[in-house]
Amino acid sequence: MDENDLITVCVCTYNSGETIESCLTSIKRALPRARLIVVDHESSDETLEVAKKMGAEIYTERIGLGYARQLCFELVRTPFISFVDSDVQIVDKDFFKKALLILSKNPKVGAVVGLSVGHRFAYGLPASLLVLRMENFQGKIIPAYIDARETYFIQKRLEKLGLQTVYLFDSMIHRSRYRKHKPEWEGANTRLLNSSALKELVFVAKVVLLMSLNSRDIKNIAYTPIFYLKFLRGFANPLKWRRLERRRRV
Repeated sequence: MDENDLITVCVCTYNSGETIESCLTSIKRALPRARLIVVDHESSDETLEVAKKMGAEIYTERIGLGYARQLCFELVRTPFISFVDSDVQIVDKDFFKKALLILSKNPKVGAVVGLSVGHRFAYGLPASLLVLRMENFQGKIIPAYIDARETYFIQKRLEKLGLQTVYLFDSMIHRSRYRKHKPEWEGANTRLLNSSALKELVFVAKVVLLMSLNSRDIKNIAYTPIFYLKFLRGFANPLKWRRLERRRRV
């Protein structure tokens, strides 16, 4: 049994028309026969047309990203699941093969994360390119009210099971979009977590700094305090910022 039979790839989409074809093409290049699921948040652009053309199974939802991730867990029947963000292009065609080998051989590892090309600082549990063992994620994992920071709940499950995360470098390119109010969106949803506010604020400050250093771009590094202030604005007013509207740029 090869990796195509062992893993299901899930892509959560929301007006992802500018990047979805590149994303799905890169998945198909790495896993031409694996089951591919797209869970879409009622996109109004060509996202679904592209997904259909690429042979994905399509499911729709109107609640949010946390609900979409949980639905993926419930739909998967293979031993492993992968989450790939719709604005990610996988450049290491052997990423899934490497990830499945690590998870199959080492029971102490519960997650494998693919990092962007050139990034050397690993942190947290980003779901941009993530592979998990399904047996560790049975039942309700992510609450429907969460629309960002949903991987907090995946991380908590891994911590409860005493499982480690392995990072694979130079695995993908992440063409992040809809950045205008993303800090506020993440801040608002962080406020909704059942966790110590101080602990989460310190953690996010560290992540924001490492993200900036990974880019090695002086503009991004200089933007770090502004990003964090915007994050705090969302954290202070979760009702206003907990949803991120994604419209096509014109």
